[in-house]
Amino acid sequence: MGRGESDIHGSMGLRLEPQAAQAAPGGSVRARGRGLAPEDFSARLSQSSRTLWLIAAGVLGDRADADDVLQDAAMIGLRKLEEFDPATSFAAWMGEIVRNVARNAARKRTRRQTSPADPRTIDQSRRMAAAAAGTPGFDRRGRIEADQAVFDDRVLAALGTLEETARTCLLLRTLQDLPYRDISALLGIPEGTAMSHVHRARQTLRKELTVGATKP
Repeated sequence: MGRGESDIHGSMGLRLEPQAAQAAPGGSVRARGRGLAPEDFSARLSQSSRTLWLIAAGVLGDRADADDVLQDAAMIGLRKLEEFDPATSFAAWMGEIVRNVARNAARKRTRRQTSPADPRTIDQSRRMAAAAAGTPGFDRRGRIEADQAVFDDRVLAALGTLEETARTCLLLRTLQDLPYRDISALLGIPEGTAMSHVHRARQTLRKELTVGATKP
């Protein structure tokens, strides 16, 4: 099976090369018109890395490409320093970049692995990709199991049935323990919508796991 939570979180280290930091717009240490220096960008990115990684994994439906997505998003963010206002939420700003990169990666993966003429193949590939991932498990009520190192195939398959936003909300709420107001700000959705997504996602997991447990 996949690796445990400690391995997953340890894989989120980002590699920002000094040359890349010096390539900030304007060619100076400080970005034009905003005041966020590349070293400040790196610090904020490090602080937000787990949240951003969960957003990437939520969009992709598994952890397979989440590290690469986060790395690519970091390089894009670094090139767009002049667009960020330090008075606003860095995690929300970077979260949008991460979502866009992850969606592009998901589309490319789907084109590589599936035939566009066969929706059943697309659905099967998504479930197979989800089943290949490894991360901590949920119980039948959709809550994290503290003593379980990895998801089993049934939980992974259940997560794969969730819509992107619902899955991302669930991961941020369950694995990161974020308040709904923070999830709302990160994903640009109303707080009540974030709550509904988590509630419905937990119901789906509970149903899927209950059905799976009763099968011989």
